[in-house]
Amino acid sequence: MAITMQGAWTISVKSKNASFPQRFLIQGSDSADGIYPGEPGSPAVNVTGAQWSITIQHNPDGPVSWLPSAERVTNPVLSGSQITFDIQSNDSGGDHDYNDLVLSCSTAANDSEFVLYGNVRTYEGFCFNPCFRFPWLVIDTAQHLRELLKYPAVSKVIEALYPERVKIIRRPFPEPDPAPFRPIMIPLSAFTEESGAIFENIQTNAPAAAATSMKSITAFARLSLGAGVFDRVSPHVRDLAKLLDRIRFHCSVKDQPGLLLRFLEYDRTVDELAGGAYSGEGDRQVLGLTVTDEQGNYIFRFTRTLADIAEEVSDVPSGGVLANELRPDILVQVVNGTTVLFETGLHTNIPNLKRIDLCIPESVINPGPTACQGGRAIQAIGNIFTISGVGNTLDAEGRITATHSSGPQITRGAWAGRLDLFACLTDQPAVKYYTIRFRKPGSGWSFVQEEYKHVFIPFIGDPGHPAHKVGPFTRTLTIDGVTDPNAPAYNNIESDSQWLATHRLRKVKLSSSVYADQLYLTDHAGPVEFKIEGYDASGNKVAGAEDTITLYLDNRPVTGDIDTIALGAIAPGECGLFELPSANAALTIRFKADHPGGFTQRYYLDVRRGSNTAVAVSDTTTPVQPLDLVYNEATHGNFLFGTFNGVAPDSDNYVLAELQADSGAWLPSDKNFCAFAFELWGVRRATDGYHLNGAHRLDQELIGISFTPPAT
Repeated sequence: MAITMQGAWTISVKSKNASFPQRFLIQGSDSADGIYPGEPGSPAVNVTGAQWSITIQHNPDGPVSWLPSAERVTNPVLSGSQITFDIQSNDSGGDHDYNDLVLSCSTAANDSEFVLYGNVRTYEGFCFNPCFRFPWLVIDTAQHLRELLKYPAVSKVIEALYPERVKIIRRPFPEPDPAPFRPIMIPLSAFTEESGAIFENIQTNAPAAAATSMKSITAFARLSLGAGVFDRVSPHVRDLAKLLDRIRFHCSVKDQPGLLLRFLEYDRTVDELAGGAYSGEGDRQVLGLTVTDEQGNYIFRFTRTLADIAEEVSDVPSGGVLANELRPDILVQVVNGTTVLFETGLHTNIPNLKRIDLCIPESVINPGPTACQGGRAIQAIGNIFTISGVGNTLDAEGRITATHSSGPQITRGAWAGRLDLFACLTDQPAVKYYTIRFRKPGSGWSFVQEEYKHVFIPFIGDPGHPAHKVGPFTRTLTIDGVTDPNAPAYNNIESDSQWLATHRLRKVKLSSSVYADQLYLTDHAGPVEFKIEGYDASGNKVAGAEDTITLYLDNRPVTGDIDTIALGAIAPGECGLFELPSANAALTIRFKADHPGGFTQRYYLDVRRGSNTAVAVSDTTTPVQPLDLVYNEATHGNFLFGTFNGVAPDSDNYVLAELQADSGAWLPSDKNFCAFAFELWGVRRATDGYHLNGAHRLDQELIGISFTPPAT
C-alpha cells in the first residue's frame, strides 16, 4: 500500500535487511517523480508537492517482476529542528519483521507547518466515541443519539444544548439525518488541556515572518468550545460520568487500514466563538487527503500561510489566549470518492505536531462485503446482500424482498437509480480481468461498458488522473469459446493494496435506467440479467469465476392528479371558494395515484389549512374510500398500482371520496374563512440498495373555505 505524503520532505534509505532487490517510487510530486534504489548510502531525495506518494517495491526470485511491499509508518518525532518518521516495509519473503527496507522521512519544523498523526479505528457497540477523552462526550451517529436519549441525564443536556436535534429524532416518523451526521459534543468541564509541540508562538500583536525556534510543551490552557453553555451541563456531570463508566465496556474497536481521510479547517460560528455548543455550521476549508496504512496509522501535513493566520484573528473566542486561539480547528472526514461516510467532532487549537486518534462507527464505513460468502460471486447490491441465508430473496423476475438489518428493508420491490454491484473473486486468485454482460431474459448478451473508477492511492491528490480508472479497457479474451480482441473488461483490484480498501469488492456502478431503456423500449422497465465472468492474464476464462443475477429495473415514478374538488355538484376549479351550508359539509374529491409497474408503496391524501395546520379527514360514504393505502404483500402480491387498487376506480383509475373533517368542522370556531391545501402524496416501492424512496407530492389543489354560522 502506498504511503501518502503532503508538502516538502527529504527521503533517504535508513536501512536494508533483505535478500530481494529493493526500490521505491515517488508518484504525483512536483519535483521528483521516479524510481530510486533501495540501497543504504544512496543520495537523499528532496520531494515537494501538494499531494504525492511513496511505494516501496521488491523483486522476488522467479518470473514475477517488481511487486509492492507491505508498508507502515512510525509516529513522527521532533528531533532538533526536524520532524522525522520512518516508513517500514515487508516484502514477500518468509519473515514478517518490517525491516526489509526502511526509509527515513524528514522535514524542517517551523511555525507555519503542521503535522498530524494517529491511529484510525472503527468501533461498535453502545458507547460514546471512545477517541474523545475527558472532558468531551461525543455522539456521532443518529442511532446512538436515539439510544442515549433514553437516559434522563443525556436527554436533559441534549435538549438544552441541541434542542433542534431532539426534535428531528423524536418525530413520529423519523427522517434520516443528512449525511454526514454532525456530531454532538457535550463538555464536562469549562476548560481543557491540549498536548503537543508548538514551534514558536505566533505573535499576538500581528502576524509576521520571524525566525523559527522550537519549544516542546506538555499542555497549554485555552477556552473550551462550549464553555459558555457549561452551566447547563454542570448539574448533570456526575450522572453523565456514571453513564460513561457504565457503558464504556460495551465498546469494541479495531484498526482500519486503507481509509481515505479528508482534513478540513473549521472556522467557528459567532455562537461557538462566544462559548456556544459545537454546531458544525461554520465555514470549512479543505486542507488535503491521506490514507491509513495497513495498521490504520496515518500522517498528514498542512501549511498555514500568513494570510491564513491573519484571517484567524477574527476567529478568536472572547477571553481566549490569542497565541493559542490563532491555531487551527480541525475536522476529519472519511470519504469514498465524493461521498462523505463520516465526519468527526471538532479538534480545536491544534499545535504544530499533534497526535489525533480517530474512532469511527463501524456502521458508517460501509465497506461492502469483505470476503466471499454464500457460495457465489455476486455478494450484494449496495447494502442488500444477495447471498442465501440472510433473509433477502429475489423472485424469478428480480423483485427484491430484503429483511436483513444491514440494508434497507423492502418487500417485492424494484431496483432503481445507480446500483453498486459487489462481487467476490477471491476464491479464484488467477482472475486478472472481469467482464459484465446484460440481457433481457432469453435474449442475447451485450457488454456493460460504463466507466468505473476507484481511488488509486498513489494519485489521490489528482482525482482526474487516468490511473483511477478500473475499466473498461479493451482486452483480448476468449468469451464463450471465441477469441474477442476487443472485449471491454475491468481490472480486478479486490486484492491490490494500491487501491483504497473501502469498496474494493465493488465491480461496477450500474445506471439502471440505461439497461431498462435499452431492453424495454415501450415500458422502460422489466427484469434484466447481469453476468460477471473472470479471466486470467492470458485472457482465458477462469473455471468457477462467474455468476448471474436477475434484477427487476423500474425507474418510473408514482404519478398522481387531483382532478376536482366539489361541493355537491359544483366544482369551481381555479381559485375555488366554497361557501359551506354547514360547518362540516362534505367535499367530493376526484383523484388518482398510479405506478405503471405496480411498485407503489403508499399513496395518501393530506389536508392543511392556514399556517400549515394538519386537518384530519375521513371519507363519509359507504363503501369507504381509503385515503391512505399502504402496500401489503398478502393483499396486493406483486402489484399495488395505486387508486386502481382503491374502491370503485373508473376507467381512468380515478376514485371519488366524500371528505369531512374528523373534528366536526372545517374551520376553527373563531374563524369564518381559511385557505386550504389538499395534497396527494406517493411513495415508490424501489431501492438502490442503500436507500428507500421517500414520499413526494404528486399534486396539490388550493381552495378557500368559508362558513358563517346562522344567527342565534
